Amino acid sequence: MYKRILIVVDPRPVARAAVAEGVLAAQAHGAELVFFTVMPRYSVPVTDAPPFVLESPQDFQLAAKANADRLLAAAAVAADRAGLRWRCEIGSGEDDAQCIVDATRKLRCDLIVVASEGRNALMRMLLGSVIPGLITSSPVPVLVCKLRPRATVGAKAAAVPPKAGRAVMPAATKPSATKLAPAAVPAKRRVARVAAAGR
Repeated sequence: MYKRILIVVDPRPVARAAVAEGVLAAQAHGAELVFFTVMPRYSVPVTDAPPFVLESPQDFQLAAKANADRLLAAAAVAADRAGLRWRCEIGSGEDDAQCIVDATRKLRCDLIVVASEGRNALMRMLLGSVIPGLITSSPVPVLVCKLRPRATVGAKAAAVPPKAGRAVMPAATKPSATKLAPAAVPAKRRVARVAAAGR
């Protein structure tokens, strides 16, 4: 049974999957939640030309802290709705995975929940991912989550607009052609009456 679950929160939309699964796990185990995010690092690109910096390190840190607070507050709403105990923590370091592992040890969490966009190993290596580092260095289990697809077959069918002049109905209740025909009869009768009046 898990007593304290650490959920990694970041700006990616897929992070909602980690929050949702972490809340479900906490409800099942009666655990406390720790919403954790890693502060981005301030860096200046190294080039031959003099660097053109738009933001000072102090301004960067203030903006990053405000953004982290917003992310954590949004994640905590789900825990409040579920009636769970929770806390928010912010970490920083040169290696995001190690920062998460250090927080897990310090806060005595026994499960890490993190989201994945489902990239293959090569894309994770090129674009960066904390998951390989977490799996190899975490002292506790790591639950990797992906966003569940929202659209179903029925939802896709409902999303397609019907063609003009046609009614979309389930096959079991679709009327026969003879039942649809009377709807067109009045128009034909009007045409016939106009033609007769012209004679």
